[in-house]
Amino acid sequence: MKYGIALILLLGFVTGVAGAGGQIPVLPHEFYGSVTIAGSPAPAGTAITATVDGTECGSIQVVDAGRYGYLDWRLGGRLDVMATAGQAGETIAFSINGVAAQETATFMPGKVTALDLSVPGTGGSDDNSSGDDNSSGDDNSSGDDNSSGDDNSSDSGAGSESGGGRSPGDAGSQFAHAPAAPEAQTGRASLATSPAGVVLESVTVRTVDEICAVAIREKTTARDAAGNPLNEVTVARTADVPAAPPGTTVAIALDCGPAGATFDPPALVTYTLSAEEWAKIDGGATPKVMWYNPGSGAWQDIPATVNLATRTVTVEVSHFSIYALVWTVPEKGFAGAEGTPAGSPVGETGPAFPVPALVLVVVLIAALAAFLVMRKK
Repeated sequence: MKYGIALILLLGFVTGVAGAGGQIPVLPHEFYGSVTIAGSPAPAGTAITATVDGTECGSIQVVDAGRYGYLDWRLGGRLDVMATAGQAGETIAFSINGVAAQETATFMPGKVTALDLSVPGTGGSDDNSSGDDNSSGDDNSSGDDNSSGDDNSSDSGAGSESGGGRSPGDAGSQFAHAPAAPEAQTGRASLATSPAGVVLESVTVRTVDEICAVAIREKTTARDAAGNPLNEVTVARTADVPAAPPGTTVAIALDCGPAGATFDPPALVTYTLSAEEWAKIDGGATPKVMWYNPGSGAWQDIPATVNLATRTVTVEVSHFSIYALVWTVPEKGFAGAEGTPAGSPVGETGPAFPVPALVLVVVLIAALAAFLVMRKK
């Protein structure tokens, strides 16, 4: 009977832990470059879509004719391809206004790749048959990103991600094996940076419960509050934060450090939720992310990307502070992401994942009852 009770307790513990764990988020593979249709610059509004194994993993619209995204992220967003860690090394297919592009790429999480996209027109394959469009860079002379080829040299060294023939000699030997996603570290991680503060290798740091992660991409300029190259990052869940704004309830508060560290382009903060948490959306709740501004003493909204397929909420942060995933509360009432009323301090919240916790409580009560019965016998 004692072994039976111990087994029940162990199963209950495993159930609770399994419900709380989340899939480690994967960095996107970012793309930018020129885009042509029948040899002419694609007009503004042209839709570019990326797919992996037939599943759409990212899309973007052309803003400036003949171009999508930029090397300098401040000039415009890049095409972010979001796939799973298990899909690293698989082929990314691109389409332009629904027509398959001639170029493909290999999914490599955390990489930034310059890739010129094109679809043939009445001219057939003559548009790109020789590969001269990319090899000389003459067609992109107006864009500094590709004119010298320097921007692409590091991409080729990283494995020639673009399968569109930017470097024909590498086309047959891009990868001998599938590249691995950047290894995630827990709680704290060292950051390799140049004397100028440029990150030399992508780093992902997750919380102990694996629910949240901070990703810093290579080629990011990362500095501490004093302006020195950043050499370490930390991330942990916290409860010691001010009350949530009225109409919201805090699900997860994250303390990213060191405080005041800056990133250009921004780092990524990702929250991964359980199926039970995600089901709250059907009840009318809306997830969003806010950061606490100690200078103004107020919470401020941050634009967030919600991925239904991976149950993740991701934001870009240009500096480290306290960031919280919150749920908005419908007018008819909502128990909150952690069973707390709107405006309650984070320190007074209940368990982060109520369904597994309830299962654990029931198992413990059953085990205790069985133990007391056996004592009476």
